[in-house]
Amino acid sequence: MSHSLDRPIAHEYRGHELFIKFDWDKPNDEVPVSAHVVEASEVPGFANTVADLPGPWEDYPSALADAMATAERWVDSQLP
Repeated sequence: MSHSLDRPIAHEYRGHELFIKFDWDKPNDEVPVSAHVVEASEVPGFANTVADLPGPWEDYPSALADAMATAERWVDSQLP
């Protein structure tokens, strides 16, 4: 799978809009080398990084699950 058109993955959780962005070593890699969780900003086009995940993961589904769990834990930590 080529990741040359890789786009952030939107994830909404408890009213927060988050995005997961993966970094890849090569365009055809099966597993990303790192992930970034960012929160949408009130200013269009801007976002705040809330977590950086260095990997490694066994496969893409594991990377996605880890990033989504991290995003949800961050949202939970922001709620009263």
